[in-house]
Amino acid sequence: MERDLIFDIGLHTGEDAAYYLSLGYRVVGVEANPILAEECARRFDPEIRDGRMKIVNAGVLSEPGEFTFYRNLTDSAWSSFKPEMGKNGGRWEELMVSCVTTRQLTSEHGLPFFMKVDIEGADVHALQSLTLETAPPYISLELNFSDPILERLIELGYSAFKFVNGETGYATAPILNHELGWRILRKAGRIAPPIRSAMRKLPPRWRPRSEWDPPGKYGSDGYSFSVCSSGPFGEQAPGQWKTKEVAIKWLNRLREGYLRAGAAAFWWDVHARHSLINQTLASNSGLRFAHARMSSRSHSA
Repeated sequence: MERDLIFDIGLHTGEDAAYYLSLGYRVVGVEANPILAEECARRFDPEIRDGRMKIVNAGVLSEPGEFTFYRNLTDSAWSSFKPEMGKNGGRWEELMVSCVTTRQLTSEHGLPFFMKVDIEGADVHALQSLTLETAPPYISLELNFSDPILERLIELGYSAFKFVNGETGYATAPILNHELGWRILRKAGRIAPPIRSAMRKLPPRWRPRSEWDPPGKYGSDGYSFSVCSSGPFGEQAPGQWKTKEVAIKWLNRLREGYLRAGAAAFWWDVHARHSLINQTLASNSGLRFAHARMSSRSHSA
């Protein structure tokens, strides 16, 4: 494992890669959209020339080869290998895109300290070719209603999990339409600001709804995250680590809540820490120190 290496799978416009680079990491950015890959190559030209950034214009699926990619012309973030996602908004074009597996990426570039995956409905594919030996210490993926992402992570040896709301960057769930009690409390807080102010001062476990999250996207070290950023990762990601048993129950409740509210999709990421890292942290804080050192480097620069 290379402690200074991150895979950004689903590079998009490079917002996450820019954050990782600011912390002192080397980044391999993987992007299926050839136009975005070219734009990122221009954006990160200095880092590429310095050897700190590599861009791979390819998709990541469970098998290598050429597959149809639906480049969304309404919103590039909707582009996908899944037609129902890539065609969202009614304007798209079909491209044949070369795809690789995560096994190929690790063979060519090394095993990363952290792997971010956000590839619009294909996230579970990034896990298929990983093994217990090639699973990175930390990983994050975008969840959906159907894919067994959490189950696959557990099979790969991950044992600690955090869930992050992609819209806010916080670990607190939103107030959904059918949650009448929380809606009444939200209404009271908006009518009477002192109530809302008092709620924000309570411990997080007593205000488990994002209505009382601070404004703006969550950030642990003062970095300004854009709306589409995945935010901090690993130990710096918001929330407390959950065991696999607690994580399974929590995710089931979250999915059921969104389905009951009539949502067609939701934007939540799961952050996972490998069980080998748990053992390392218990006896030797080397990896945690390495991560903290990267953060401190960005502040001293």
